[in-house]
Amino acid sequence: MLTIIISIIAGLIAGFSLSAAWQGHPVWAWTVGVLVFFAINILINLWLKKRLEAIFNGVQKHLTETQDRLRRKINMMQSKLQGGPKLQASLEAEQNQSVLEAIGMLDQVAPLKKWNLLAGRQADTLKAQLYYQLKDFAAADPLLDKALIMDPSTLCMRMAREYKRGMMDKVEKSFKKGVKRFKDEKGTLVYALYSWILVNENRIDEAVVVLDEGKDSTENPVLKQNWEHLVNGRAKRFSNAPLGDLWYSLQLEQPKMIRSYAQSPYAGGGMGLGGGKRHFR
Repeated sequence: MLTIIISIIAGLIAGFSLSAAWQGHPVWAWTVGVLVFFAINILINLWLKKRLEAIFNGVQKHLTETQDRLRRKINMMQSKLQGGPKLQASLEAEQNQSVLEAIGMLDQVAPLKKWNLLAGRQADTLKAQLYYQLKDFAAADPLLDKALIMDPSTLCMRMAREYKRGMMDKVEKSFKKGVKRFKDEKGTLVYALYSWILVNENRIDEAVVVLDEGKDSTENPVLKQNWEHLVNGRAKRFSNAPLGDLWYSLQLEQPKMIRSYAQSPYAGGGMGLGGGKRHFR
């Protein structure tokens, strides 16, 4: 908001000043005023972008360092043939603490909201992803409702929570918007989630239609296999488990393997959850 206000003020000052200095040339004076408006706006946004990148990169670095540290611990324990519930609990606690610290780091964006409202939405979207990872849905839900949908994972988190809250009308709308926005293989998780929801609601015929479209659009073998199961009356064999971490990151089902630590939500770029949960035996 301040960015626009300052840019307008700078443009007006330039316009009025030049009009007074170049009497008889108002067009040129106000052309320069408009150019000043855009120049100031661009400069402030470049500064803001640099500040935001520094904060987001700091969060990414923090999560990645935790991920690497946990991986080293797992490898060391596995080499010593150690494991069990205590190790699992220790790893989960360390990971959760790291995520909470990352959420706290995102509070650094608060002073920048007055410069650009999107800065706050970007930070809140990342917070939503991290709260979701912690299964703190009371904190995640209001943030997801207003999140910037820049990737399929964030959209599917919103859809999953809409389903869990009994908002099937919103789930359907989110799905339709999602498959229009995320084409080809990017739409795999969107089709997988919505078909899973329909199967769980015993709306098998509708799930068949969704998967028929999805398998052709994404060319994903998991969607094709699930479509074959449904059209041949094998609904009990429907499973998104072959999608691995991509599917389990939505936390609608638990994998058979023990969860150890979570991948950084920034892995692979964008604002999505990346690979989601990692697992070990």
